[in-house]
Amino acid sequence: MKKIVFLIALFINGGILFSQNLALQKPVSVGSFESGSLLGSNAVDGDMNTRWSSEWSDPQWIYVDLEQPYAIDRVVIYWEGSFAIQYQVQVSTNAIQWTSVATITNGNGGTDTINFTSQNARYIRMYGTQRNSISGFQYGYSIYELEVYGEVPSDDASLLSTDLDGDPFEAFSSMEYNYNYLLGPGDNTVPVATVTTSNPNATTVINNAQNLSESTTIIVTSEDGSVTQTYTISFQLSQYALVWADEFENDGSIYLEGQTNPVDSQKWFHQTYPPNNGGWFNAEQQHYTDELANSYVSDGTLKIVAIKENYQNPATGSVKPYTAARLNSKYAFRYGRMEVRAKLPNEQGTWPAFWTLGKNISEQGAYWQTQGYGDTVWPACGEIDIMEQSIDKSSTSGAFHFPNAQGSHTFTTNHTSVEDTDGTWHVYAMEWTEDTIDLIVDDVVFHSLNNAENPYFDNEHFILLNTAMGGSLGGGIPEDFTSAVMEIDYVRVFQLDALSVNTIADKPVTTVTIYPNPAVNQLHVKATDVIQHLSIYDLQGRILIHKSVAQNQTTLQLNLPKGIYIVKTEGDNFQSIERLIVK
Repeated sequence: MKKIVFLIALFINGGILFSQNLALQKPVSVGSFESGSLLGSNAVDGDMNTRWSSEWSDPQWIYVDLEQPYAIDRVVIYWEGSFAIQYQVQVSTNAIQWTSVATITNGNGGTDTINFTSQNARYIRMYGTQRNSISGFQYGYSIYELEVYGEVPSDDASLLSTDLDGDPFEAFSSMEYNYNYLLGPGDNTVPVATVTTSNPNATTVINNAQNLSESTTIIVTSEDGSVTQTYTISFQLSQYALVWADEFENDGSIYLEGQTNPVDSQKWFHQTYPPNNGGWFNAEQQHYTDELANSYVSDGTLKIVAIKENYQNPATGSVKPYTAARLNSKYAFRYGRMEVRAKLPNEQGTWPAFWTLGKNISEQGAYWQTQGYGDTVWPACGEIDIMEQSIDKSSTSGAFHFPNAQGSHTFTTNHTSVEDTDGTWHVYAMEWTEDTIDLIVDDVVFHSLNNAENPYFDNEHFILLNTAMGGSLGGGIPEDFTSAVMEIDYVRVFQLDALSVNTIADKPVTTVTIYPNPAVNQLHVKATDVIQHLSIYDLQGRILIHKSVAQNQTTLQLNLPKGIYIVKTEGDNFQSIERLIVK
């Protein structure tokens, strides 16, 4: 995020008083917001690419809490196209009684700089009473940045902002001094703190933690030396542990440096059989292939390529004018966090998507159908659309598909604006528990489902990566289209406790025993319920052994190198994941 910090030195009677944007990264309250991506906090984040937008009515307001009183004398508002014609700038010491310090009756958008007699205040509000019209239509009030300027006293020992490894510490508040910081999934490296003081002449001493057992301390001493304040940040490991991933790295084992590599067949399956009478669903115009031209790994990323070319599907004989790839993960999971870091194609007509389906889906040609799991028709298997790009490429949508009370297809959906999806890496994620499922872009939740009241998302799901052409979200395809690339840096799955026994809701608890452990060349597995399937994975998520059992116990002959493995046992009412050591 591009961060903008404004400092202005005012020369008064030979001395220097510092005036700065006191609103930067401070708490914000609003009367309303248009959507989950247009929140009030966007107006004080120092980023001119984000904005707050209100509902489409009058009056509307936004105010900033400076967290302590300052002598303020100027407000600067950077309006988006939906600006205020009439509004007031108001100040308060308690956010209850407000005093107007400026009234604007002929606003014309752009940048408004409002100077007024210095006021001692903690809260500053823009109170809008009349919106402008755009093409005869009135939208809401929309502000890129709301800045507040005033004097910072020489005895100020507070921090204006804190960054961790260069990214804003969003939870930071200048008046809160102790923090617990949860590291990201799979991350065990303590971040380095950098800070900005409210008074630029204050001094800081930063003692960065070296490991999780330590805390970072930031000691601030005011300009006049009379006040010292200490901020403390403690760090905790994420509740999630990495259980499966494809990093697409040129590590020399699967993906070789300097080569165009096929995707890892131990992790991914090319779904190429068209299940809908020789074609695909949603009026899509492509066939999916397992050709290297449509999906390959090079230079540390996966490329899924849509190409304009007539292609006859070898299984059905049907012909389509475009090709692409649709990958099914050979790994399925229930609950946890799944995330994809990607750049999306910007070409019109493309329909890139990251999503999941229940591995019990009955769909001819899907991987888990070929493994004997396909016993449930869509949408009763459940579908979670983590990322689907809009036709005009301006937003990402997410959706949940499942049957309604009458058994017919229904869905819930929402969308969020995402900038520069083809030129900038963005992380698209899902966090899934028994109670809720959240869809997330760059750590911001934009759509949720109450999973506690929905029975269709408590089964294992597998991951799909694909780019379709045309259809309901691809839209019209230009005549001059030739090809488009979706580039993926990694796919990761995290779970709360990868090595615990998980039981399906409202079913009896099943006990699974594996022995001996450590093992050498033989492993016995016994359960209190019927074992249907037994699999052994390496720590990269590759399936090394798979066996259908259909009884309470079995014995596996092991021919594995020394190391640590994961044993996954599945029955109709349970699944168990255990760690196995092979000597």
